[in-house]
Formats: sequence, structure tokens, C-alpha cells
Amino acid sequence: MHNAAPAESTKVSRGRAYAWGVLAALTCPCHLPLLVIVLAGTTAGAFLSAHWGVVAVALVAVFSFSVALAWRAAHTAGS
Repeated sequence: MHNAAPAESTKVSRGRAYAWGVLAALTCPCHLPLLVIVLAGTTAGAFLSAHWGVVAVALVAVFSFSVALAWRAAHTAGS
């Protein structure tokens, strides 16, 4: 079995950290009002405005998960 070189492994870990960080930024619950404005007039916007609580809880869960994985990937890339 072929193991990746340490430099390649670091690049992959750093890329994963950035990807999880971008997901965390996009799913931050503070962006919920902006999502409703951007998606106004669409089915997704109607769902968001009708179910604020459910969407907020889901965004907090995804946000927390992605921040934890971004943190883990960033610290793995640094070592």
C-alpha cells in the first residue's frame, strides 16, 4: 500500500481545514437573516421564514460540527 508523502499529507489536511472552515462560515447561525433575504421568493426562503427554530437548531449543529472538524484538521496539518 502506498503512503502519501508528509508534504502531500499536510497539503490535504490544510485543504480539509479550509473546506471545513468555509462550511462553518456559511452555516453560522448569525447568517440566518441574510439567508432569508437572499432566498426570499423561493421555496427555500419560505421554509426558512416559516421554520426559524428548526433551521436555527440545524445550523447550530452543522456549524458546531464543522468548526470542530476545521479545528482538528488545522491542528493535524500543523503537526
